[in-house]
Amino acid sequence: MSPLFLVGLLLLLSFIAYATYRTNQALKEWTPEENILLSPPENVARLVFIALCIGLGLLSGEDIHTLGWRPIAPGTDVIIGILLGLSIPLLLYFPSQWVETHHPDWYSDVVIQSIRPRHPGEWPWVILALLPVAVMEELLFRSLLLGAFSPHVNIVFFVIGVSIVFGLLHLPQGEWGVIGVILVSLILSVVFLWRESILAVIIAHWIMNIMQLVLDAYKRSTMQNV
Repeated sequence: MSPLFLVGLLLLLSFIAYATYRTNQALKEWTPEENILLSPPENVARLVFIALCIGLGLLSGEDIHTLGWRPIAPGTDVIIGILLGLSIPLLLYFPSQWVETHHPDWYSDVVIQSIRPRHPGEWPWVILALLPVAVMEELLFRSLLLGAFSPHVNIVFFVIGVSIVFGLLHLPQGEWGVIGVILVSLILSVVFLWRESILAVIIAHWIMNIMQLVLDAYKRSTMQNV
């Protein structure tokens, strides 16, 4: 494994971890006037990070199959991704409602508030903007971490460690937010290693994010009608 890849990956992870944590902290005290997903600088930055992830993957010296960049059965991966993306948010919806009702201090919806569409015309753009988010995070946490390191580490412990770190980045969203992210990360990691495909987890991640916003809109409309 290339030393340049290791250094570059460490720097990229450190920067994204710090930026994510600081953004989540800021959102607890500041409500942006505009949807942060639709900010041009934010979207340019995500595209740059995607390009960096691809460059690091090429530097890693690992086979593209190991990185998940050449799916064996892309049609099946698409179906698996869609099913996961639809089912996981629905399975977590009612536990989340229970937490919000009985232990509201366990969860904060600061991130959802900052990315939910402000009006119907924003929905297509928000849905589109969620795609590079999913691509960037899956390239980094699944392809470069799990894929590139899988031949060199105890993969079970590595998956658990990566998922815990990913969950802790969401600590400003509360204890339930951390637990939910860890569970989802574990599922996506297992699917990635099983399918050897970044495609399945990107689609699942993208649809899950969309479903979160759809369920949030449904919850708010139900509360307004009560």
